[in-house]
Amino acid sequence: MPNLEGMRILIAEDEYILADDLTRYFEASGAKVLGPAPTVERARQLLPMAQAAILDVNLNGEYVFPLADELANRGVPFVFFTGYDEVALPERFRFVSSLTKPSGWSKVIDALMNQIRHGPGGERASLVASQDDVASLLPKLRLSARLMLFDPNAADRLVEETLEQAVTEIGVRPAGVSTASWLNALMEKTLVSRGRDLLH
Repeated sequence: MPNLEGMRILIAEDEYILADDLTRYFEASGAKVLGPAPTVERARQLLPMAQAAILDVNLNGEYVFPLADELANRGVPFVFFTGYDEVALPERFRFVSSLTKPSGWSKVIDALMNQIRHGPGGERASLVASQDDVASLLPKLRLSARLMLFDPNAADRLVEETLEQAVTEIGVRPAGVSTASWLNALMEKTLVSRGRDLLH
């Protein structure tokens, strides 16, 4: 079970038993669960505090897509956990992992970790790359660093050194690679070369 110590994860789910099971699983992994939120209105109230999210597509008859748009705009990773087929998702969310109920909790958390580590692909990656909006990627970079180094201070130092390295290597950035993928690769390289020093 991955260590999600202190990570604030929004769970938007209107089925009580399922929401309770998800909450227990993520709390056992060390996460701080926001919710579970059974309605879009309640989820929207919690959204500003979220560092990641699990979204049921339909909450008591209301679609969560406006919430997903806001999470995407904030650079907050999320996955859909739903009884609907993937075909029901709008085209703009094709980059998002979508799990069909019922799925094992390990699959849910693996999908979320993949979104955190590697960022969205497809259209969203192209959009981020074209905008080159590093600021919007900072929340995901910090979460990725926390997964690599569970010490929060060391993780922040890893992000800082990654960004410093990015400034140095901007001129040799590979063509056709999204900003998210490039920064994650730099972070992994920095961890290999500097990981031990970052802990002190």
